Amino acid sequence: MKISLIIPVYNVEKFLDKCLESVEKQTFNDFEVIIVNDGSPDNSQAVIDKFTERNDNFISYTIENSGQGGARNFGLEKASGDFIAFLDSDDYIAPECLERLYETAQYENSDIVVCSCYDVKEDGTIISKMDNNLKNATTSLQDSPQILFNRVAPWGKLFKKSVFQDLRFATRVWYEDLRLIPKLYLNANKISYIDEPLFYYVQREGSTMNNTNAKKNLEIIDAFEDLISYYKEKNQYNAFKSEFEYLLMEHIAVAAITRVALCSGNDKKEVLAKIEEYLSTFDNLYNNKYYSCLDTNKKLILAFNKRKLYFLTALCMKLKNLLSK
Repeated sequence: MKISLIIPVYNVEKFLDKCLESVEKQTFNDFEVIIVNDGSPDNSQAVIDKFTERNDNFISYTIENSGQGGARNFGLEKASGDFIAFLDSDDYIAPECLERLYETAQYENSDIVVCSCYDVKEDGTIISKMDNNLKNATTSLQDSPQILFNRVAPWGKLFKKSVFQDLRFATRVWYEDLRLIPKLYLNANKISYIDEPLFYYVQREGSTMNNTNAKKNLEIIDAFEDLISYYKEKNQYNAFKSEFEYLLMEHIAVAAITRVALCSGNDKKEVLAKIEEYLSTFDNLYNNKYYSCLDTNKKLILAFNKRKLYFLTALCMKLKNLLSK
């Protein structure tokens, strides 16, 4: 078996048909589809059954709810492919996706292949094309450290199974992707990039990162501590310190603080204070050499958040959301 495609499923009956149809239409043949129903309470299993009945390479499992990370880990244990790909059950892929990823992996002898993707609305309208931070078609993390700035998601990538070693997704937490993907980059000798949007990432209401639970945002601190500890264990943290500081700036000083700023409730101030305290432990954070990589909007939000003008951050985001409707 050449590829194992792992799809965790939870409460996505509305999107699942389109997702699995896109897999069914692949031009590539030698792959298995491992669908893990993570205790979904809706009618997702009926949709899954429809596809497994007509596709011999579609395999379905049902497990007790363990979160997206747990469902992906279950799929990894069942996978028999030489390569691993992930697809979230509300997203979908281009017909040539697996074929292009695998051909590139074989031709370049790559451990990881990354492609571009489209961000789309629920109705399929394209919002934007998301490229990746790979300047060379084939490289390594050591030669191209800005690979760490890629969107931290398992989808849109093909992984040689061996790069996982004993690594797995964290379970029942936010930011499980952030905890794992940069570790896989470190384990890869060769990483290749395809400048084609082969994945379609559906931005929908109710997704994890649209959640307004203020305290859950503190889990990003645990994620970074876990990641930094891993790089230190491998004696690689100092080599990538500037890149990690940029990630802290983008993912915490901009994104996490903004999510908290939009929250309401008594714990909002406490959460912001804890995030501020954590960021203060990084002396050179706001003088990072990659600051120019932030787009104009992120630079503006960073300026507000750095000065604790969180009401302006919230106002800007609310205006942006209104204008995008």
